[in-house]
Amino acid sequence: MNPPVQGPPGTENRNVSPTHNDLTAAAPHTSGEQSLTVPGPCPTTRLTWEDTSGTDAGTDQGPNVVPGAASSARLRPEQLTAETEIVWLVPTDGLDYVRESLDITKRRSGQPPYHSRGRLVGYADLGPRTTATRDSGRYDRRTFWLLPTDRSESNDSPYTAYAPLEAVDPRTVAPGRPGRLTERAWGSPLPPAGQHPAPPQ
Repeated sequence: MNPPVQGPPGTENRNVSPTHNDLTAAAPHTSGEQSLTVPGPCPTTRLTWEDTSGTDAGTDQGPNVVPGAASSARLRPEQLTAETEIVWLVPTDGLDYVRESLDITKRRSGQPPYHSRGRLVGYADLGPRTTATRDSGRYDRRTFWLLPTDRSESNDSPYTAYAPLEAVDPRTVAPGRPGRLTERAWGSPLPPAGQHPAPPQ
């Protein structure tokens, strides 16, 4: 039996059950005429930038949001309708941006495991009646994270005058609403829609 998955040191561990482990899942069995079927890979949406006025048509966007700012088209409101709460594991006041993505998890709520470089800084909880979004019985849940090279994590970060493609301002995040890119998150005036500078050499 694998040991329980724990969050990074110093993080909030509420809603984490020691009896659940996202690393293991029962394998389906075959019997008689049945055949084992394996779900195909989840299609990934190409990361692009588009000109949008925001999910809420300009309301509740905060003072730093620039109308018509470039926004990641990767996450859409219809992908987040089951969210009931955003849980932050660290204070976000000192974070200009966080990276936002969807992760596949075994549970609807509670801190998901994080096995990549960097640290998990927040996640979304889904409603108790949310049905699985995959044939494997798992759920797509939004997570927020940072890498060691990010602006808040390194004194010589390359992201001083711009931000990673997944970056959103945590102040614009709410249940069911994708995060937005702001000038504070970007670190300088936002580029025109459809443009994203190449990383420094």
